[in-house]
Amino acid sequence: MNNSQLIKISEDIRSTGGRAFLVGGFARDSLLGINGKTRDFDIEVYSINQEKLLEILSRHGKPNLIGKAFGVIHLSRHGIHYDFSFPRTESKIGTGHRAFDVQTDSNLTFEEAARRRDFTINAMGMELPNLELIDPYNGRKDLEDKILRHVSEAFAEDSLRVLRGVQFAARFELVAAKETVELCKTLSLSDLSRERIEEEFRKWLLKGVKPSFGLDFFCQAGLQKMFFEIGFEGGDLGKILDYLAKHKNGLNSQEAEIIMFAGLLCLPSAKPLDFLKKWIPVNILLKKVPALLNSLPLLNINSKSDLRRCALKAGGLKLPAMLKSGIQNDSEIYSEAQKIGSEMGIWEKSPEPFITGQILLDMGFKPGPKFGEIIKLVFEMQLKGEVRNKEEAIFYINEKCADPFS
Repeated sequence: MNNSQLIKISEDIRSTGGRAFLVGGFARDSLLGINGKTRDFDIEVYSINQEKLLEILSRHGKPNLIGKAFGVIHLSRHGIHYDFSFPRTESKIGTGHRAFDVQTDSNLTFEEAARRRDFTINAMGMELPNLELIDPYNGRKDLEDKILRHVSEAFAEDSLRVLRGVQFAARFELVAAKETVELCKTLSLSDLSRERIEEEFRKWLLKGVKPSFGLDFFCQAGLQKMFFEIGFEGGDLGKILDYLAKHKNGLNSQEAEIIMFAGLLCLPSAKPLDFLKKWIPVNILLKKVPALLNSLPLLNINSKSDLRRCALKAGGLKLPAMLKSGIQNDSEIYSEAQKIGSEMGIWEKSPEPFITGQILLDMGFKPGPKFGEIIKLVFEMQLKGEVRNKEEAIFYINEKCADPFS
C-alpha cells in the first residue's frame, strides 16, 4: 500500500498513545493479492477517545462525524475516502438484523473487538503504519486452507451472516467448516428484510468467482427450504452458475445481472417469477429474466425464423446463447449463434420491423384500425423470412393491401 496521507495520520495517532488498524477485509484482500488501487479505507482506532481523534484528523482535512452512535468519522482527501471508527461491543436486544445495543469502547483489545466479526478471514487487521498482520483467530491459515469458519458463538446473533457466508464462499472459493455449517443450520433468516437478502444474493451471483462454492454452502445450511422457488432438480446448477460467472465479463452490468439471475432460476423445477416477485422485485429483472428463459426453446440454429423470435423475446441472441451454452456445457452453441446472429443483425438487438406507422403514412395510408393490422401482418412475414427487407415489405403492401386499406 502506498498511501502517505494515511501513514502520516497513523503516525500522529501512535504519537498520542493510540493504535490504528486497517480492517474491513483489507488484510484478507491483501493476502489474496486483490486489493488493487483501493480508494476506500476502514480504520479502527484504539486507546484514544473521539475528541482526540477528531483533533488529529482536523490536521489533515475536514473530518465528518457521520455515525455518532457508532463513533464513525469520515475523511476525504484527494479522492481517497477514510472511515475511522472505534472498537465496539454489540448485545442482542430483540429480533431483526438491526436489533443490537452497540457501545464503543476504545479500551478493548483488537482480539476482543475481532471476536464479534463473522468469519476468521474477516477478523484480521493490519496495524499502521507498518502494516503488521494481526490475526488472533488464525484467519490467514483458514484462507490458505480455503476454509470458511465462524469466529465465535456471537455469530449466531446475526442471521444475515449465513447469507454473507454464501457470498464469501463464492468469491474466494471456500468450503465451510463443519462446525460453521452445523451452527448455520440452527439459524432462521425470517427476521431479515427483503432488501438485505437481495443485497447478499447480488454479491453471491455478481461477485462470485465460483458461485458453486456459495451454492454448496447454501444447500449445506438448509436454505433450500426458505428459497424453494429456485428449484434444485433437473440439472447441475453449480456448473451452470460457474460457467456464466466465467463468461459474463464481456457483458455490461445490467446484462450480467440478468444472465446470473436467469442462470440461478433456469432449472425445470424453478419458479422464476415467483422467486423474483418475492425476493428481488426489480422491474428490469421481472421483465427480462422470464423473457430470457422463455426464449431458450427458440434458439434453434437451423431455423432463422426461430432465431428471429428468440431475439425478439430476449432483446438479441447473445444472452440466450450464453445461457443455453451454460446449461448444456457446450461453448459451440454460443459461437454458432454469434456467427449467425451477427450475420442476421440480431446478435445484440431484437429484429426491427421493416414497416412503421410513418412509412405507411408516407405511402398514403390513412390512420385507422387497419394501420396496426398491416404492421403486425408484415412483421410476422418478416419473422418467417417471407419478406427480407423494407423494399420487399413495401412491394407486398402495395400489391396486397393498397385497395382494402386505402
